[in-house]
Amino acid sequence: MVFLLFLYAESIEGVTKLQKLLFLVEKESEFFQEYKEEVEFEFAPYRMGPFSEHVYEELEFLLSLNAIESEPMSESPPELLKSDLSHKRFTITAKGQKIARELESQLEPEYQEEFQQIAQRYNQLPLRQLLEYVYTEYPDYAAESEILEDLEIDLSV
Repeated sequence: MVFLLFLYAESIEGVTKLQKLLFLVEKESEFFQEYKEEVEFEFAPYRMGPFSEHVYEELEFLLSLNAIESEPMSESPPELLKSDLSHKRFTITAKGQKIARELESQLEPEYQEEFQQIAQRYNQLPLRQLLEYVYTEYPDYAAESEILEDLEIDLSV
């Protein structure tokens, strides 16, 4: 699931955005309904909304395979550049594209289209807008958010 998202998104800015994109795949795709048992990340409410430790595990695995690479985002504080995944831009490598294309070839065309639509629709949003969308559409996952007040979203409606 992560490979396919990277195939269509090419580059994702920060693990927080990756978490939300994968969450939206789970919530808004027929693919997830079909393969839930095999691919579920078990998202739970956390400090920035839906969170799964499994996303970090997948990310570390893909980095270790050299299927994706990371680089600091330009606005990253210097003390965070080395280790903090939330301030990194992740890009699929040629090796990763080859693997992802193989996985893609095994998917039904409608599922390929779903991944592509989710990646194109949501990855281009600034993180703030993406969080606003996720919190508004899935308010139960905003329950533990530390930034809900900053986003000025009223979930009591």
